[in-house]
Amino acid sequence: MNLNDFEKSVENKIVSRGYDYFKNGDVRKIEKVSDNEYSATVFGSSVYTVFVKLDSERIAEYECDCPYDYGNTCKHAVAVFYKLRAKDFTDSAVKFKAILDSVNDAALRVFVNNLLKKDRRFRNEFFRTFDEDFEEDQDEEFFDEDYY
Repeated sequence: MNLNDFEKSVENKIVSRGYDYFKNGDVRKIEKVSDNEYSATVFGSSVYTVFVKLDSERIAEYECDCPYDYGNTCKHAVAVFYKLRAKDFTDSAVKFKAILDSVNDAALRVFVNNLLKKDRRFRNEFFRTFDEDFEEDQDEEFFDEDYY
């Protein structure tokens, strides 16, 4: 899928809804977090995080933490695609790298430990990534409501 014509690959009603989110300013923050990788916050029925990786103008990868499961692309991702196409983002990649390079391992472990205690989504992602025996919480579906 290409950033310049992704509309051809996405269902029309999702494109329309995503465009409305974009025009209404619901993509509140989008940051370039490393070379060709972007993280965005999109306000909808809840607050969602969208990650996009570009390979030149090709959308190489994208992910939204919303519960949408009726197709490959949700309206939040579409809204972010429009914002990226408009080149409307903050470049935080250099600052992220500089800070990460300057933080010692002990301080980083304390930070991650505190975040694990306080942030359920981060905790689940941490377990998914580092615990091979991790099983999804069957009650997870009750934390997010479906609004389409």
